[in-house]
Amino acid sequence: MANLGIIISAVISGLFFTLFVLMLYQSIRKNRTAYVLTLSLFIGGIGGIISILQYVIVSASKNLLYSSLIIWSLVYFLIYIFFEELYTVKPNRFRFALITLLLFASVMFNLLYLFAPTVNELGLTGDLALQHSAFLDILQWSWDSSYNLLGLLIFAFGAFVHFNAFRFTREAITLIQAISMIIIGLGFVIGFIGGDVFQNNTFHEIADTVKIVGMLTFTIIYVVRIDFIYRLPVNVYFILVFTKIGLNVHISRMSILDKKTNTESQSNVTLINENLLSSLISAISGLLNESLGSTKELRAIVAEDRTIVLDTGLYSTCAVLCDRPTHFLDKSLSNLRKSVEIIYQEKLSESTIIKEDFTEINEIIKKNFPFLLVEKNEQ
Repeated sequence: MANLGIIISAVISGLFFTLFVLMLYQSIRKNRTAYVLTLSLFIGGIGGIISILQYVIVSASKNLLYSSLIIWSLVYFLIYIFFEELYTVKPNRFRFALITLLLFASVMFNLLYLFAPTVNELGLTGDLALQHSAFLDILQWSWDSSYNLLGLLIFAFGAFVHFNAFRFTREAITLIQAISMIIIGLGFVIGFIGGDVFQNNTFHEIADTVKIVGMLTFTIIYVVRIDFIYRLPVNVYFILVFTKIGLNVHISRMSILDKKTNTESQSNVTLINENLLSSLISAISGLLNESLGSTKELRAIVAEDRTIVLDTGLYSTCAVLCDRPTHFLDKSLSNLRKSVEIIYQEKLSESTIIKEDFTEINEIIKKNFPFLLVEKNEQ
């Protein structure tokens, strides 16, 4: 049994470190800024090493086991934050509160059970011994239940996010990611039902094996397609760059899914006049600043089913039209605007714009929005 435990822990640790190396490569070489996910994978690998040590250092096996479980609880929480960053700008309050509560419960009950004295240590007998044993059983059930529920809810949410990404992109890879999330979540269900309900420790090994299958499925994606990292579960229609006075510099349109035909197409938003739109946004921003006394830049124009997200600097404004904003859209838009201003500061300050001077912007957009399918350069 110990050998099986070492193998399972070693495989899990190896998968975490493999994904960490791939994500680190993406962050350094490919500008994939999924820092929270990358950090969580490194910490998860450390948790796997500590889990291995419980079988090696027998005298400290209990402390090492529960330490690794606490670390993995934190890892799951960081992965949840990554899912929220994919899905929205700020975490949903109810989801965040629920996940945080389960994390706190898992860690707290884990520590209470770890440091609670045993019946023998207290020298209890009779009814007191039975009551204390029952108390310890409740603590164990509490941390195990909160731990498994934490993992189940997080990866169920991850499956939901990736399935929504598949709905918008129809890329098989995002569907595989959603399935891998479901498999990992199933591992938590098996661990809880088998280990806690039926009190059969064999189910813990089965649950860990199922989680490994899900993790392996997720890892293979990045081994086969090393340049892939994630897709957003929202439609993004175009990215617009224009000067502070409203002169259009560049527009890049995105491939979107026609829900009637399930094929990639460009929607009727491609018919917009980008020169008119950039001038309109500048006019609205000017109205807010000069006539209504606002001292802040316009950040968004929101309709019920569309949002224009804006990021304005000293020389330019970048805008993205999407169904709704997400953390990665906001972050990438800010990075795009900074990159454009660093490279084209002088040209953006001129009173006239020659679009041929900005031919590299489409590549800058692809670099800063690696999760979008950018159409060919159109001016």
